[in-house]
Amino acid sequence: MASNPTFCGICDQRHITKPSSDWCSECNQALCTECKDFHALSKASQNHSTIAVSNYLALGSSFSQIEGHCSVHDEKYQLFCQPHDCLLCLSCLEEHAKCEAVVPISRLTKDVKTSESFLDNQKSLSDIILNLSKIQCHLEGNVQDIKKQKESFLQEIIQIREQIDSHLNQIENNLKTELDKLVDDQCNTNIGKTLKEIQKEQTKMENFQQQINVLNEYGSDLQIFFGQREISLKTETTYKYLQAFEDNGSLNKMRISHKIDRLIFAFLKEVKSLCSIQVQKIPSGIVLERSKHKQAQLVGVKKSSINDIKLKLEHTFKLRDDVSGCCFLPDGKLVLCDRSRNDSVIILHPHGELMFETSMSPSFAFDVAYNDDNTVAVSSDYPSYKQINIINIDTKTIRSIRTEDACSGITHKEESLIVCVRGKGIQKVNKQSGERTSIVSCKLGSWSYIVSSDNKLYYTNRDDNTVTCCDMGGNIIWTFKDENVLKDPRGIAVDNTGNIYTVSNNNNTLIVLSADGQKRRQLLSKDDGLHNPNALAYDKIRNRLCVLNLKNAGYLFDVTF
Repeated sequence: MASNPTFCGICDQRHITKPSSDWCSECNQALCTECKDFHALSKASQNHSTIAVSNYLALGSSFSQIEGHCSVHDEKYQLFCQPHDCLLCLSCLEEHAKCEAVVPISRLTKDVKTSESFLDNQKSLSDIILNLSKIQCHLEGNVQDIKKQKESFLQEIIQIREQIDSHLNQIENNLKTELDKLVDDQCNTNIGKTLKEIQKEQTKMENFQQQINVLNEYGSDLQIFFGQREISLKTETTYKYLQAFEDNGSLNKMRISHKIDRLIFAFLKEVKSLCSIQVQKIPSGIVLERSKHKQAQLVGVKKSSINDIKLKLEHTFKLRDDVSGCCFLPDGKLVLCDRSRNDSVIILHPHGELMFETSMSPSFAFDVAYNDDNTVAVSSDYPSYKQINIINIDTKTIRSIRTEDACSGITHKEESLIVCVRGKGIQKVNKQSGERTSIVSCKLGSWSYIVSSDNKLYYTNRDDNTVTCCDMGGNIIWTFKDENVLKDPRGIAVDNTGNIYTVSNNNNTLIVLSADGQKRRQLLSKDDGLHNPNALAYDKIRNRLCVLNLKNAGYLFDVTF
């Protein structure tokens, strides 16, 4: 690309500075009015199409910077190597003589503006913006409903107040304070936070849609061909981002309900409260628009595999001794189980700063799973405390659910928590009633971990050095075992494409397994800082992987494919 497209590239080579008027994508060069006329008369370029420089500059930088010429041989790109995902000029072809899938670019870019994949991408962007608008209207409506419910409720309280003796004034004031605090501090704050995120995401998508419209109108075929790949990736990431809101309960409709104590008139002197207040979360019922329900496949690009995975170290954590579990919160913060001091649950900023800490003593903290907007679930592996603790990270209050035996790994699935129960296997525990259901009956040892993804469960068993995949009914799909590769497996995580990550505490390695459990690859070793690696967590919204040693150090990686 010319160093400055606002000036004529041909004149610049003659050491003349003249403003440009047009851009030729074939030549990848800006032209002034005079040079444009010569460009149109030259046999080499008379069939080239040009666009106004202002329209070229309107293209996003990620599209306008797509080069049409080989930087090595200074020749026009004419071919595309699918196995290596790269453009080729005729001189480059010598290095790809053995590649089986080298196709002409003209075949891939023919009718690209009317291709199904490009139209699908445009439709996907429209769907996302529609979804964002739906969610915004839903949340704003919920805010208004709560305010109306508040006013209706207060009116009822006032009517009751007029019928009772003046000594209930203080009770009324206390109730108003409680109600105001509930609505203003909890309901509106939570919804407002989600609204800000949705509005921010909508603005980003609308800007991106505007760029796509400009690309469609003024971009070259090659720019559109490569541009649609970025569209596919951005839309797929945003779909997962939106789905995360639905999955974690952020879109559940809040409703205030109350129950007046009808005995108040008969027992004025003994009643201490006018009513009880509670917040109900009702499923939103929002149906997200999506033209395709399967992951988009990029045209001309080979399907990714575990061999394509790359880890880029973003941050190193200094940890205390004995960290046994971790998970990500939707905002990117990390929650850790720190057994070195009072069995604490701590929350770290992605850069490592301590933001929250609460002791679990006398109960032990082994593993942690994200539960909902303001709570996490923590398993206890101490036999004297057979329980799961639900911690409210806003109030630091703890609610306990009894379990059949000591628990190690824990994961969250809809309205249930799924845990590794020592000696019993995998069990599902209802978060509200505490009812337990066996999923897999097996002799599961200590230090077993579990994760759920796409209606499947993946769990490790250090006693027989295996990683097992099963469905939600407990039917085993596959089991991986290779003690030369994986000995004493611990933490486990799954990415957005179904690849499974686990650590070998004995071998000091991180490995990844393919979704079918048939292939494996080592990603990290002792040379990368792993020493008794223990816990794992994958952030599906941001494609990040956290790997924690049992002692002293943890690592945060960006994951690319």
